[in-house]
Amino acid sequence: MKVGDMVKYETDPAWSDQAYIGTGLIVAVLPADHIIAAAVSVLWASNELVERVPPRILEVINESR
Repeated sequence: MKVGDMVKYETDPAWSDQAYIGTGLIVAVLPADHIIAAAVSVLWASNELVERVPPRILEVINESR
């Protein structure tokens, strides 16, 4: 995953509301360190920015070039 990729949740998370269901754009890739795992920041179509989303729960639907 890289900045500019369009993503969606791999499956709809049970804890989410409608704001999280849809597509989003990766705006930052946050590397891992000794304590925190790698993550990405996603700007969702609902105009909500969510930081530290684990890439394993996202599916790339359109890669940037």
